[in-house]
Amino acid sequence: MSAKTLLPTFAVAISHMAVQAAATAYPADYIVEHILKLSNYVINLAGSSILFGKPELDLYSPSLNTLFDRLQKKQLGPSPLPPGFLTAERIHARIYLRSDQEATGRPLADYEDLYYALVARMQEMRQLLNLRINSGFNIATQLVCKGGPSIAEFHNSLSEYWDVLNNPSCGKALDDAIRDARVQALRDELAWQVESDNMSVEDALEHLKQLNSIDVYSGISGLNFVQDWAPTMVGAYLEQKYRHILNLEKEEASIKARQERRQAKVKSTREAPPGAPATQKVSDRRRARAARKAAHDANTKVLIEADHQYLPKEQAAMHYSPECLAELHPGRHYEEHSAAICEQNIANTDDMLMLLEWQMKTQRVSEYSGYLRTRASQESQRAVQSTQGSVTDSFVSSFSSTLPLGGSGGVFHRPDMDYSQYMQF
Repeated sequence: MSAKTLLPTFAVAISHMAVQAAATAYPADYIVEHILKLSNYVINLAGSSILFGKPELDLYSPSLNTLFDRLQKKQLGPSPLPPGFLTAERIHARIYLRSDQEATGRPLADYEDLYYALVARMQEMRQLLNLRINSGFNIATQLVCKGGPSIAEFHNSLSEYWDVLNNPSCGKALDDAIRDARVQALRDELAWQVESDNMSVEDALEHLKQLNSIDVYSGISGLNFVQDWAPTMVGAYLEQKYRHILNLEKEEASIKARQERRQAKVKSTREAPPGAPATQKVSDRRRARAARKAAHDANTKVLIEADHQYLPKEQAAMHYSPECLAELHPGRHYEEHSAAICEQNIANTDDMLMLLEWQMKTQRVSEYSGYLRTRASQESQRAVQSTQGSVTDSFVSSFSSTLPLGGSGGVFHRPDMDYSQYMQF
């Protein structure tokens, strides 16, 4: 195989007509063995190679990794019942159900979705390898990963597994198993409806007679022939099928994680570090109470000073007068009530210390602003006084120049004359 020779396509995928025409079916354990072995091999190889991109790590996306892990953990997939039988409560209850069998002993119908994801992943891997070869990044003789097979050898292995999984006998076994599982689910549903008094026994027997008829499988859907679909289309189909159940599992996991974090936080606040004396916990609580009280006092002082700055100096601050405070909050009720509010709002010592530091900074800014306003007021007063003095001197000099001269040529001036009446503007 030359460097630019692309990998050949897989054999033709099975069709519905080929499955109907098949006379024999593979044993269920034979198909399960091949699906599990190939899934594990592909997952491990993709995780150790850089040729197939970053592995899918989302636990709540129906990828090959997720569906393989769900089988190993004995989790169940979506219900095989038609949508009309399902309610939100029943879908939610299904996420807690577990199979009583290991992965190798579970029914073949439980491998339906893993089968879809596996054949789609095989197609995707072949397309990625051809893209890298066609772009000149790799050649067919290069290794897929360190210590692994070459690209050509890996493609040959995938082709052999593809032929097994797309054999009409394999498709017939899967199709029959899926139809049987859905018919059995309808029988169990009838029994549950009778037990719940939602259906009479006569109606249940009538429906059961239809389910036991020979042509019942003609109206039951079996295997979806998605083998020749694009990998993205198969992924979209699985996303739609698993959307509700995976979203519910994700919500349950997030709720459980929040509860565990909350419990760990409460436990850490109640328990002292290893080796810490008992007096340390008492001192920590005392420091926390003292800091909360200091934060409250500083905040109250800042608010009072800020309100006083906007009041005229001659007007008393009635809201903060002792009589008003005594009427509103007699005794120490005000301090106790405020301390209770602070204790509820401040969750831990770190938040309280940050609040105290912010309030101290606010107080310093307020004091500095008051200092600047005082300096500005003093400067304005001095400027006004200097302006009035200069105007008075100029007025007196101009008035004196108009008086008649004395005998010695000086300004006629009487020491006892009052000039204040001429200085009023």
